[in-house]
Amino acid sequence: MGNLSKLAYSLGQPVLTTNCYETIHTWNPDCNMAIMDAIPGALRFALKTYASFYLLTNLVSKRGRVDKINWKKFTLDVVQSTVFLVTNMSLYLFFLCRFRHWLGFFSPYSMGLISSIVASGLSVFLEKKTRRPALALYLTNLASETFYRHLANHGVTKMYYGGECVPFAMGLMIFSYLNCVGRLPKSLNGFMNFALKANVTENVIDIKKVPTDFKSFLENLRKKYEKTELCQHADSCVSHSVESFTKNFGIGLVASSALTLLKNYRLIFSNPLKLIALLGSVQNMKIPLFTGSLPLIFNAVRCSLNRVKNVNPVFSNIIAAGLAASSMYVYPTVSIAMYCLWKAIETLYFDLVDRGYLPKIKHGELILYAISTGYVLWNIVIEPRAVRKGYVGFINSLVGGRVALFNQRLWDDFGYISRDMFDGIPKLNTKFVTINPMLYQPIR
Repeated sequence: MGNLSKLAYSLGQPVLTTNCYETIHTWNPDCNMAIMDAIPGALRFALKTYASFYLLTNLVSKRGRVDKINWKKFTLDVVQSTVFLVTNMSLYLFFLCRFRHWLGFFSPYSMGLISSIVASGLSVFLEKKTRRPALALYLTNLASETFYRHLANHGVTKMYYGGECVPFAMGLMIFSYLNCVGRLPKSLNGFMNFALKANVTENVIDIKKVPTDFKSFLENLRKKYEKTELCQHADSCVSHSVESFTKNFGIGLVASSALTLLKNYRLIFSNPLKLIALLGSVQNMKIPLFTGSLPLIFNAVRCSLNRVKNVNPVFSNIIAAGLAASSMYVYPTVSIAMYCLWKAIETLYFDLVDRGYLPKIKHGELILYAISTGYVLWNIVIEPRAVRKGYVGFINSLVGGRVALFNQRLWDDFGYISRDMFDGIPKLNTKFVTINPMLYQPIR
């Protein structure tokens, strides 16, 4: 241990010689029993989470037909995903202790990074093969966001309002390029048609289903203005842009109102006037403004560039997609922005693989999941403020609130901002601690 700690110091890594009980599993001095304490609560939480997830996905795929759901497959999927998640948690805690026993100390990187990579890499084999790519993509998304927040926390970069527009723009531009050259997978055509109305050749709004006044307004827009030879939409550029905005604004308004109702359902009976005010608030309009402005800006820019001579249509679509991303400024959503970017990178990668420009990495999604999950879980230990609050809450709930019991006061010297979310003083049995027991005694 002495030689290893000297090696750590020579590499510029501080070490912490406390044991795992007073550092990590402060709820039980025995390493194995500490894991066993966390498993029952994790099983309940994972079963509840995956039962809800698979029920929702089945209802969506079966269009609400409960009688069409394969309940045997549903049960097996829930059990398999639950086993995967609980195993990931258990191995994470197990390897935290193992590395401490093998090394004889904690260092910043053995305090969760190595253990979580190993635990995640082993446990992901228990998850369904069909879910592994989606998990890898989601965790890569989260890890990149966490990395940026980590840098911002230490003053290397800054957090900018509306900064989500940049990765969102990059993702949309990649999608738009692949769409223009005919190499966008069919599974993403629906996204392009909904988000940007990029491939729509018919009128967006069925004029027979709108009020008379609005019908006259649309007919005027369709006939009064023109479209270019490069435009594929049915009528004028103005009408296509306005109809795209109107359609998506309506969809966004329904979605936003539904979320508001779900969050404030108790107001239906206690204070309906306040609920009505919430539905008409500026906050409730942010989602519909975002979903409506996205195709409006895209089509307005694309149609305008189509009127400029010698401008390549592919270039017009890419620029229009990049500028359309500015719509996210009214509703900054890092999860959507980063997902769009990484999904676009994934799509471009597989396109280049199919064309022979890049090799396909065997088990690439497993490697990506292990590294990304390891980095995120490590930050939940050493610097939870760098991780999205929702995910910190998810992991804390999975372990029964025990993340808050980690003795984060001990790793202040590691140079991370560890105590701003969880700063409690653990109640330890002083017979099992290695440093001054008075640190764990209440002041009388």
